[in-house]
Amino acid sequence: MAKNEKSKAEIYREERKARISSAAKKSAKKKIRSPKLVKALKVTFSTVISVAIIAGITYFAFDSAGVFARMQTAFSIGDTKISVAEYGYMYYLRYNNLANTSYQYYQQYGYDVYGFDYKASPKEQESTQTDDDGKKLMWDEYLVKDTVDFLREFYVIYNEAVSKGYTLTEDEKKDIDEKIEEMRKTAAGDPEADSHEGISMSLNAYLRASYGKGITERFMRDMMEKQAITQRYSENKQQEFKDKYTDEKLDAEYKKDVDSYDVVNLREYKFEKEKLEAEKGETDEQLKERQAKADKELKAKADAFFNKIKDEASFLTAAEEQHTADDAAKAAKEDKTEEKDDKADDKSKEDTEDKEDTETDEDKESGEEKDEHEYDADESTKSYYKDKKTITSSYSEKVATWAFEDGRKAGDKQVFETDTAYYVLYMVKTQYPLNTIDVRHILFMTVDSSSGEELSEEEIKAKKDKCDEILKQWKDSNDKSEDYFAQLANENSEDTGSNTNGGLYEGVTPGQMVSEFDEWIFDKGRKTGDVEVVKSDYGYHIMYYVGNPSYKYRFDLRTSHTQDDYSGWLEKNMEDKSNAVVRNEKYMKMGYDRAYMLIDKTVENIKNSQQSGTNQ
Repeated sequence: MAKNEKSKAEIYREERKARISSAAKKSAKKKIRSPKLVKALKVTFSTVISVAIIAGITYFAFDSAGVFARMQTAFSIGDTKISVAEYGYMYYLRYNNLANTSYQYYQQYGYDVYGFDYKASPKEQESTQTDDDGKKLMWDEYLVKDTVDFLREFYVIYNEAVSKGYTLTEDEKKDIDEKIEEMRKTAAGDPEADSHEGISMSLNAYLRASYGKGITERFMRDMMEKQAITQRYSENKQQEFKDKYTDEKLDAEYKKDVDSYDVVNLREYKFEKEKLEAEKGETDEQLKERQAKADKELKAKADAFFNKIKDEASFLTAAEEQHTADDAAKAAKEDKTEEKDDKADDKSKEDTEDKEDTETDEDKESGEEKDEHEYDADESTKSYYKDKKTITSSYSEKVATWAFEDGRKAGDKQVFETDTAYYVLYMVKTQYPLNTIDVRHILFMTVDSSSGEELSEEEIKAKKDKCDEILKQWKDSNDKSEDYFAQLANENSEDTGSNTNGGLYEGVTPGQMVSEFDEWIFDKGRKTGDVEVVKSDYGYHIMYYVGNPSYKYRFDLRTSHTQDDYSGWLEKNMEDKSNAVVRNEKYMKMGYDRAYMLIDKTVENIKNSQQSGTNQ
């Protein structure tokens, strides 16, 4: 679960693949008939005034309830009309998705991955996206395009599902009813509701306050129904494509280019080059000579390390010895710097003695900390499960060629130079296809999901108690099926990456998960149906071993081909003239303005929340 940094473009492409999440209602457009004319002038005048007053009152009442927003068409997708209310609602949801994702990446990576500042309005920010002419879009302009694209994809899938006879299942109806009732409890201020906010209003009033005019219970129910049908049809369509790629077909494809899919296991010790800086009065040529001398001395150390290696055990011994020597050299250099600083220190002897006492205590603490993080040669030198592409990017193309060269055998070793270091590499296992396993788990987190900081002892105990309770529920049940475990995972797991699909992780490879998780999965004695609690830095995991042993190349190829086929099918349908988009700019602007009534308020709340946190 290491954090791998990705480019903005890579992250955006990933997000674009996850298109189908939710949808909204399509409302019918009603006709407004003109009042009948009357002949008498007095009556006519009176009638016109009355109609104007009634129309004004009616418009106000309808507009407050969002009726006109549901009647007017912002744009159409073939024969499907998207109302102002639906467009504004979906625009707000797309903004919300962007802002939340931006916040999560910021929390995870510590910087703005997306190029979107969740603390500011999209109107104020230039996006990373461009229009067809290559001109940079503002984020609000991008969201217009994104919302239209999303709804277009959604209705292409939904309309085909309906044409194929798809209707709601009984389970889907029940799930929607439960969600609506949960929202109703929240609106009414029920303290037992999942999102209790201390308010009390009707569901329709709550929805209008949360999402704007035109968003009612009927609208929300219709949206959920369409979403359920669309999601099921989309999943079935992907499964249809997936089933075409049998193991036999994928094995044949793999054999044509094994070097692109196989991995190797290496041991690595790195001798990092120090980039020297010019000393006072030193010429460029002198600096160059001094740098060459330092690099030559470093290469000699790497060669000495290399010559000690007879087998894997001797590599680990050499790594421990070299690390000890490197630490000693680093400490001596730091002592020399401190000694130089002490000579320039004009503090009194008493202050110096106090300082020495303090430093002694700190040194003790530092020593204790070092003991806790003692160098582990076995873990520190592992460079396992690396494919050719990864080795090229981590070291060089020359290293990748060596590692995957015909005739390469376990025990081979070599010293390689890069721009930044000398690497001593030892081949532990030559190229082989990486195996995979499927597993389910239920996670009870003992760290804060936002900050990553450990919870209090009391909170951790509560999580352990909950874990024990759910494990007991599993053990006491007569149903020991995978489906029942999946149900418990959906109901209880705090892992947002798997708690909507029964805690399932498919195609897990060695080294992919945290060590405790990984060791449990790939224990040689593991068998299907095994259930056990594993503790990791993230929390308590109730593990369920699914099995389905296979190879990573099968998983990767099948996933890639399925995505390509599904995307091709979707693009073909979207390009069909029957799904052309016709925009009504006037009413799209109305939906846009409605969305920004909510967005502006959201941005204001974020700023106020941060300001409040700063002042505390």
